[in-house]
Amino acid sequence: MIDLRFLKTRLAQLRTGKWGDEPLTKVLWRDAALRWILGVAVVALGLFNFARDLNDPPYAFWDESYYVTAVQRAEEHTAQYASHPPLGFMLMKVGRDIVGDGDPKSHFLAEIKKTDTRKIPQTYSYVGPRMMGGLFGVIGALLFYGICLCLTREAFSAFIFSLLYLFENAFIVHFRAIHLDPYQIAFALGGILVWLRAFNDPQKDTWKHAALFGALIGLSFMVKVNTLVLLALTGLTILRDLHRARWPMDRELKHGIVKSAAMLGAFGSVVVGLFVLHTLINPVAPDFKTEAGRRDATYMSAPYKAWLEKRGPLTPGVLWDATSGYFAYMEHDFTGIVKTEKNGSIPALWPVMHKTINYRWDSNHGKTSYVQMVGNVFSWGLGLFGILVATGLIAQRHFQKKVWLDTHEMDILTAVLAMWAIFMGVHIFLGTQRVMYVYHYFAGLILSYMLLPLIYQVLKSRFRAIERQKDFVLGGVCAGVTLCFIWFAPLTYHQPLTRAQCEMRNRPFHVLTCQPKPKPASDDKA
Repeated sequence: MIDLRFLKTRLAQLRTGKWGDEPLTKVLWRDAALRWILGVAVVALGLFNFARDLNDPPYAFWDESYYVTAVQRAEEHTAQYASHPPLGFMLMKVGRDIVGDGDPKSHFLAEIKKTDTRKIPQTYSYVGPRMMGGLFGVIGALLFYGICLCLTREAFSAFIFSLLYLFENAFIVHFRAIHLDPYQIAFALGGILVWLRAFNDPQKDTWKHAALFGALIGLSFMVKVNTLVLLALTGLTILRDLHRARWPMDRELKHGIVKSAAMLGAFGSVVVGLFVLHTLINPVAPDFKTEAGRRDATYMSAPYKAWLEKRGPLTPGVLWDATSGYFAYMEHDFTGIVKTEKNGSIPALWPVMHKTINYRWDSNHGKTSYVQMVGNVFSWGLGLFGILVATGLIAQRHFQKKVWLDTHEMDILTAVLAMWAIFMGVHIFLGTQRVMYVYHYFAGLILSYMLLPLIYQVLKSRFRAIERQKDFVLGGVCAGVTLCFIWFAPLTYHQPLTRAQCEMRNRPFHVLTCQPKPKPASDDKA
């Protein structure tokens, strides 16, 4: 039964601005209540930033010209191989199923690996597959807010630092498009949050949490493979435990082995399970006379083809062949990618946002609308600042033996910076093997953003002036991130700009070439 008298009492208290015997504002400002209130605010901001105007531009851009073909094959349950694992395409297909915006005229997309965007029917809707990316962008925002809560243990500070994700222009450009990054980053953030909770609390540092971490990184890997490097976080935790332990360390070694086995077992199970699922839900043979069918056929075994064509049984060997063929296709596809390309970026320069990319521009009536891969310059600057300051603090801790730096926050900071360095080292090597783009830095960028609340916590505990002026410090972060986001928002959301307005975005840093380029003046002949 609903106690109407109780409800009337509470409503009366709301009208008077009190809750019980306390002012309502004081109750709402309590950290426990504030966490939920600000969590709702994160979701609301995320929906507004990542999940609006999804059909603008109503044209495919950048990797969408590849992925719309993969989504079409997924819609038709046609077996296929691609440059990346299949989970992202499966989720895009779910978005299209939810919205129900399939186009019967788009079957031709299933027959090719990359389309000329001008050939896509004007009736084609991008909302469904883009919607899932936008929603995963919102999920990622909430997970990053959870990470910031773990790092600061204070709701308001966590909310301010979560703006680094919410107002990151580069994330918004990619996450509200038919790209793989929102799924990869959301699963990676889930894994980082599980790892961080275990790193903070010995009671959560169990094989179960290690298995959950491995499963989440497995899901991220099944979207794009480069987040495989994040598995090193478990190794960093084990190194921390061994460093603290006393000889002979049998207990710590056994615990580390058990956690590693659980993590790798869960990771492997997710990878195998999703490849099997992908094979089973796509039992339609491609047309081997088409361009896409011919390319896939090269890596499909005879038993796999026989099953697809209903000439042979489904066996474990067929599932193995389908999975090994997928890996072979990815390996060959990446091997064939050139190492240099005009939009390619140098991984070592990623922290300074090397090589922004113009994905699309459309001019009309003297104004130009852009889809520009440019990040929040203020936030990227803070990320670089965090890397430099964290390096300095760690050096002081280990070489100058500063006692005030011997804290748990410094342990986390050391692990996060080490993970960032491992990530960068791996990708600098990959940059010698294939072309790399600045958006491959997204996971590293998030690690650099994680350093900022940690540095804030460390310095706040040492310098009372920061604690006294924390509202100004956090307010400055909030203002800088928000204003810079608004400044570059027209480039993020395909909004029209005059040439003068475009050129203003190139001060003080050049971030794009304004279009259309002026025609060279012709020489007049007498």
